[in-house]
Amino acid sequence: MAEGSGTSNLLKPVSDRSAEADSEPQPLPYLPLFSTFDPSKALPAGWHSWTVNRSKTPTQYSLTEVDQRVVLHARANGSASGLYVPLTPREPGKLRWAWKTHGVIADGDNASGPREDAPLRVFVAFDGDKSTLSLKDHLMDEMARLMTGRDMPYATLMYIWGAKRPEGTVIPNPHTERVRMIVVDSGTRHAKQWRCHERDLRADYRAAFGKEPGRLLAVGIMTDTDNTKSQAEAWYGDIALD
Repeated sequence: MAEGSGTSNLLKPVSDRSAEADSEPQPLPYLPLFSTFDPSKALPAGWHSWTVNRSKTPTQYSLTEVDQRVVLHARANGSASGLYVPLTPREPGKLRWAWKTHGVIADGDNASGPREDAPLRVFVAFDGDKSTLSLKDHLMDEMARLMTGRDMPYATLMYIWGAKRPEGTVIPNPHTERVRMIVVDSGTRHAKQWRCHERDLRADYRAAFGKEPGRLLAVGIMTDTDNTKSQAEAWYGDIALD
C-alpha cells in the first residue's frame, strides 16, 4: 500500500491512542462545532484522531481562540495525521466551513506522490457499491482491514488549499482512484486571511467521480507535510453540514 499522506487509509487511528484504536467510534447525527468548545480542552469531543501510517509523526492539533472565536489550530512539521467524525449515514447536501493558513507549501504538488502535501484539507467519506471496485482497490481494502480492523471508505472527496494549481482544479489522488481532490483555495494571495466556503457535495462528487454519490459516512480534516518534509501552520473554523 502507498504510504503517501492523505489518502490510502483515511480512518486509521493514531498509534499512541490504544483505547480509541480498540473500539470503533460511535457515529454522530451531527458535526460538533469547534466554536462550542472550551479552548482549554485538548481536542473537541466527537472528533477522533487518525493517521495514514503509524511510522509517521502526527500533526499537532489543539483548540485555541483566534479573532474572538474558538477554532482548531494545526501545526505540521514533516508530519501527517488528522481528525474525523464518523456520521450516521445520510444523503449528501451542502458543506460549509472556514479556514486560514499562514502560508502554502511551496514544493507541494497534490498530483505527485512525493510532494502530495497541503496546509489545509477538509474531506468527506462516502459509501458505495464495493463490488464495482478494481482488484487493486479490493487488495487495498484487505490490507487496510488487516492493519487497522477498519475498511476504507468507498470514495473520498477532499477539498484542499493548494500551492499552484488553479482554484476549481480536480486532482485524482496519485495513490488511489478512490480519492479525488478539489482545489478551493490556491497560492498565497489569501494567506493569513479567513476564507469561507460552501460546497454542494452532490455536484462536486459528480464533477470529481463522474457519477452519483452514495451516503455520506464521515467528515474530517488534515494538515500534512510529511512528503515535502516542510512546516505548515493553519486554522480550521466550524465545519457544518446542511
